[in-house]
Amino acid sequence: MNKIYQKTHPAGKNAGFTLIELLVVVLIIGILSAVALPQYQKAVAKSRTAEAVTNLKAITDAEEVYYMANGAYTDDLSLLDVQVNPTGKYFQFRCSDGGYANGIVRTCAAYPRQDNLPLYIEFHLLNAGPESNRGKKWCVANTSKEIQVNTCKTYGPLDWESNGRAFYKMNG
Repeated sequence: MNKIYQKTHPAGKNAGFTLIELLVVVLIIGILSAVALPQYQKAVAKSRTAEAVTNLKAITDAEEVYYMANGAYTDDLSLLDVQVNPTGKYFQFRCSDGGYANGIVRTCAAYPRQDNLPLYIEFHLLNAGPESNRGKKWCVANTSKEIQVNTCKTYGPLDWESNGRAFYKMNG
């Protein structure tokens, strides 16, 4: 009895797949993999970054509550009423005061532990300068790292570039 997936030679011997048929199948699988892998990497980077954004939002909200209760911000995240590990698996979190061109700024930022994630995600809580950035958020990418740029682009438009870094203003 002949099987559908086998060919029959005139002499009655069964033959398997030819080398050409196998090479075509391997080629098709390779092309599909080449297209799918970068999309998968982008999706993974985006989901890990989204987790950092969520945690950073919780930290900044807790910083504001701490400020209202104590009259000052804290650099010690363990004092905040939030359950976020400051040294997480993909990002570590810090809040601090820093001097920027437009004044003293209180920021909380998520710094990555992997090269394929953005340089950092930055939330501004307080700005004592003339131009207020209070409540503004940026995803910062190294302009030479395509995966970082693509991840940050999904959060919002390019706001500015400086020293090989691209600052994408995050919506919402």
